[in-house]
Amino acid sequence: MDPGKSADGRKMYFRTLDDSMREQGVVDSGVSLAPDGVSLSSLGIGSSSRARLTGPEVQAAEPSEAVTRAEDTAAGRKAPCAGSSGAAQRNLRRARRRAARRGEVPGTDPEPGGCIVLIRDDCRLHDNPALHTAATMHPWVVPLYVHDDADPSPWPVRGAGLWWRHESLKHFDSSLHSLGSKIVYRKGRLVEQVMDVLLTTGATALHFNLQLEPWHHERDQELECAAVESLGVDVRTFTALVMKFEPWEARRSKEEGPRQRRDPFEAVRRLGSPPEWPWSLPLDALGYGRTGGRKIPPNFRQFNEKRQAMLTAGFAVLEEDDWAYEMRKFWPMGEAAAMRRLEEWLKDAAWGCYFPPGLHPRDEAGGRFRADKAWTAMLSPYIRFGDLSARYVEWRTCQVLSQELRQLFLKRVVWRDKAYSQLYRCPDSHSVSIRPQYEQEAWSGTRLQLRRWQRGETGYPLVDAAMRQLWKVGWMCNHLRHVTAQFLIEHLDLSWKEGFAWYDYTLVDTDVAINAMMWQMGGHSGIGSWNFVMHPIYAGKKVDPEGNYVRRWLPELRNLPTEYIHCPWEAPTGTRISAQVLINGVYWQRVIEDLIAARLAHQRNVIAVRKRFPQYVEK
Repeated sequence: MDPGKSADGRKMYFRTLDDSMREQGVVDSGVSLAPDGVSLSSLGIGSSSRARLTGPEVQAAEPSEAVTRAEDTAAGRKAPCAGSSGAAQRNLRRARRRAARRGEVPGTDPEPGGCIVLIRDDCRLHDNPALHTAATMHPWVVPLYVHDDADPSPWPVRGAGLWWRHESLKHFDSSLHSLGSKIVYRKGRLVEQVMDVLLTTGATALHFNLQLEPWHHERDQELECAAVESLGVDVRTFTALVMKFEPWEARRSKEEGPRQRRDPFEAVRRLGSPPEWPWSLPLDALGYGRTGGRKIPPNFRQFNEKRQAMLTAGFAVLEEDDWAYEMRKFWPMGEAAAMRRLEEWLKDAAWGCYFPPGLHPRDEAGGRFRADKAWTAMLSPYIRFGDLSARYVEWRTCQVLSQELRQLFLKRVVWRDKAYSQLYRCPDSHSVSIRPQYEQEAWSGTRLQLRRWQRGETGYPLVDAAMRQLWKVGWMCNHLRHVTAQFLIEHLDLSWKEGFAWYDYTLVDTDVAINAMMWQMGGHSGIGSWNFVMHPIYAGKKVDPEGNYVRRWLPELRNLPTEYIHCPWEAPTGTRISAQVLINGVYWQRVIEDLIAARLAHQRNVIAVRKRFPQYVEK
């Protein structure tokens, strides 16, 4: 495709997200399944009945319809299936036939049946509208988690994120056990497995919270239509995974005013059990918790078979053969831990512990960007996998913090909503430049340089410490994500796509929408772009002035004096020897030595693209 044009022939250069929303037409893409019968085979649901969905083929809904649907889903109302003419009448006839077979009197309201609640990124009892409504309306509830073998996502959860999902499900299952319930685990095609559980249990309703990715939104529509049109069950969808707005919601006009805050749902305190539980796999059978391997396997595998067998047999050394060993020690897991962490941070923030005198977030002396201080909420993985509701975070923050502090904090949380809105309108932004001319940019970095960046072996202490922290615990603060990303792009001259793939694999808060938006901004190809560059040495002296962060994650430099901690190559030979720091021995030689020349080379490549496609350059 000509990089100067999009698929529909329109220019793809957008100055703002709002420009993108206005420029890109959105088309409804409903999926309709309307076979007859009550068995999976007669429903036509099988391994060959469903084509794999891909991200770029997903189209969004018309804004006017999206607003209506968002209002319906927020209230838990059932939305009509696109392209299903006369569906309501057919569903009524089927419901009456089923009622007659059960010996019920047609035309009368039967006793409310059970409900299946689909569990995805909402492993919590608080602010879970699908579970809360099911517990209120139905005598029994079956929580169901399905590992979809035909997951349409081009970036399914893997690596550190998959380990976190395993832990979230395990702790949520424990919470449900305290209420006399449990999660039913299945593996297979999502629609198949949900329909099978509906038929097996005789449930009359299906509830789920809508996912945000465009390919998963399409899958949710398919599931909804299959359940409604084929079984006549009551399908209700809910808003639960955003703070302010869902991706398909249209931009509000000035007359409508700002969005009102949605209060979170109360925690579920009672769940009825079905007369007979459907069969279930054990959680371990899904393989999410297999973490055998010396460090995270570098070829993007989830685990090493040999190391995993050693772990299972009890012969492994955990510190060496379990790549999640440090993560297990670092992160308290589950909904209760997430709530405790939120309350701790709000308490400290309210008392001013995160912004002491002289280090206010608007000050220039490091402020909240300090890498050596615990001045970050560290809530992102809990929100990403649903241990903690973003809507609840906003609600509690508004109760506790002053206007200035909560505005600063919630601005970061709502960025997640904006990232999914961008992904919904640019569904291939995870792998294709939004400004298509940058697909033609030349990159001069090498695979060896990429490998050293991934391993934290660049020779620049702040970059290496951040990448080692990412490797060990699956997380680093936002400021250091900027530092490491810019070092990869601006100095090593490696594509943002390489960084996206590594972050997607190693972050416990891995999020395709946020990663795509931020990496494209860093790589000049996003709707917006960063107008700053962080020097790895000067940034280190600003955010880690005493070198405590570097010493924590680079123990080989722990004896080096503070004045040389961010530039060990400048230390006199005698100082390095006494500190036991040998360049290219204990610590690595710099991957590049002239940062200015490296950045100028990268800038020449960027300028060459802009000269080649002048129509995209803002005059």
